[in-house]
Amino acid sequence: MTYWKAASAALISVGLFAQAAQAAAPLCTTQDELLALRTAALQQQLMVAGLTCHATGPYNRFVLAYRPELQKSDAELKDYFIRRGGERGEADYDTFKTKLANLAALSDSADARAYCANARAAFEMAMREGQTLANYVASQQLVVSL
Repeated sequence: MTYWKAASAALISVGLFAQAAQAAAPLCTTQDELLALRTAALQQQLMVAGLTCHATGPYNRFVLAYRPELQKSDAELKDYFIRRGGERGEADYDTFKTKLANLAALSDSADARAYCANARAAFEMAMREGQTLANYVASQQLVVSL
């Protein structure tokens, strides 16, 4: 009798562990989702740099050059937040992007001249021929820590 109690307890424990693992699995961040998070951070940084440094032309060229990849990445980002947050996922997505822009806006406060020089260099790097958005994002250091 004690054997069956122990065996039943072990099976119940394994079952609960499996349920917990399965419930946690959807919260893991995939490589594509991580790339979408990094892409959003970089795009917000470039948008703020474009506005701050009067470089809306280079920013617009960036967006036009990578439009399909940016749209795909943004859709993946929204799906990520909806998967993680359910009904509040879309609001979390909007909040995330707003916070990224706000944090990026703070990054130029120390040395505006150096900030704008770095922004010009970033725009030039973004427009290298034959480069994918994913390669560009991977090569960039983010101001915002994810």
